[in-house]
Amino acid sequence: MVQNKGNTKPIVLIVDDQYQTFRSLPRLISPDVFLSIWEPDEQEGLKALKDQGDKVRIVIIDLKSSGMGGGGFLHWARQIAPHAAILITSPLGPFLYQGGTFYDLSGQTLKHNINAILLSIVQKMDRGHGHEENKKRPPKSNKSKERFGVIIGRSKGINKIYDLIEQLRDSSATVMIQGESGTGKELVAQTIHQTSARNNHAFVAINCGAIPANLIESELFGHERGAFTTAIHQRKGKFEIAHGGTLFLDEIGELDRELQVKLLRVLQEREFQRVGGNKSYKTDVRVIAATSRDLRSAVLAGHFRDDLFYRLNVVPINVPPLRERREDISLLLDHFFHKIAKDMDRSVPILTEEATRFLLDYSYPGNVRELTNMVERLLVTCPDGRITTHDLPDEVREEADQAPGSAVVLKELPDGGVSLQEVEKELILKTLKMTSWNKAAAARVLGITRRLLYLRLSEYGFSSQ
Repeated sequence: MVQNKGNTKPIVLIVDDQYQTFRSLPRLISPDVFLSIWEPDEQEGLKALKDQGDKVRIVIIDLKSSGMGGGGFLHWARQIAPHAAILITSPLGPFLYQGGTFYDLSGQTLKHNINAILLSIVQKMDRGHGHEENKKRPPKSNKSKERFGVIIGRSKGINKIYDLIEQLRDSSATVMIQGESGTGKELVAQTIHQTSARNNHAFVAINCGAIPANLIESELFGHERGAFTTAIHQRKGKFEIAHGGTLFLDEIGELDRELQVKLLRVLQEREFQRVGGNKSYKTDVRVIAATSRDLRSAVLAGHFRDDLFYRLNVVPINVPPLRERREDISLLLDHFFHKIAKDMDRSVPILTEEATRFLLDYSYPGNVRELTNMVERLLVTCPDGRITTHDLPDEVREEADQAPGSAVVLKELPDGGVSLQEVEKELILKTLKMTSWNKAAAARVLGITRRLLYLRLSEYGFSSQ
């Protein structure tokens, strides 16, 4: 490695592979313009990227590099050094990843034009798309759509939630958040509170399904001394503690009918009484409820009061399951690998390309909670800092083994037969539906290129999807 002491020249980090494809490249880079650093593999390359920080302007790597590959390296490098431009060589020529965009440099020979290519990249960055300009540019607003409050995600479904939260900034309307277990409903509630005028007061959460029925009333409204056998002291309830702020009632569908009536009265009258007391207390609380149940069905079945449902469901927010927002998976994996690794005082592990693909394609029936637990488990069980498919949980590997494509059984043909085009069309559309119209994932399942998939969709009249 070339040391970087007192250097003011742009640094070019060259990440080589087992065949030492780029061993001679540092000699071709002009030392008058650039300082080149050569590393023998991807792990050393990521380490150098961390060590050198924002001094690295350009990284060079081969697409088919051993280990995680150029694509896998890019996946982690853009998290470590989002300012850097990544120059990736391929059999069809080099291409560039910079500032969230890919640029095609095919037709240029890297070894013959290396200094001209590097100089043009640095000049472009200095004109406003990179290093210094990014430091001067004000931070992106929440409309960047990758993170808002404590919510992480860039999918269309999460964008809709961001927009709804923005609309709730100046309101104290009651909100009902619905979604499967583990989707992050409490995070949505926290973000609503943090972005509201109540953010200087308490955010109080209570899980209505985790507290015994005979104690939940006391938890909500408090109790007076002697109200029941174990009530040796007076106690405030959540409505008092959250006064001026937000009360989050998780799993609201688990409340029994009697408590539903009392909660409805509090929402209507803005006052309550402690258990065992006669004094009424005024409350100024914004209530956000959440449930993983279908409350409309519960209302029809008589298990949940319709008047309470409509009182709570003033602003409904539906949090989609992770399988329906697959573009968020990579973002969540990056976030939790870095966060949990930092909490455990460990370095962020390196994932092989195949292990990364398995994690991106997994369905996560437990949603974000399952993803978080899986990341923590991998950090505990893979202390060497490298994760392969063999390290992944059985359910992830089993689902990958059962992916469509390994065994296709044709149904009995009709008397008139069926065209090959119709069979192909149906197979493509069913695969897209299974992958929630994630074209990259569908192309992998079908064993074709994305370019061919786009061509077929255009032929079938689905080019706008």
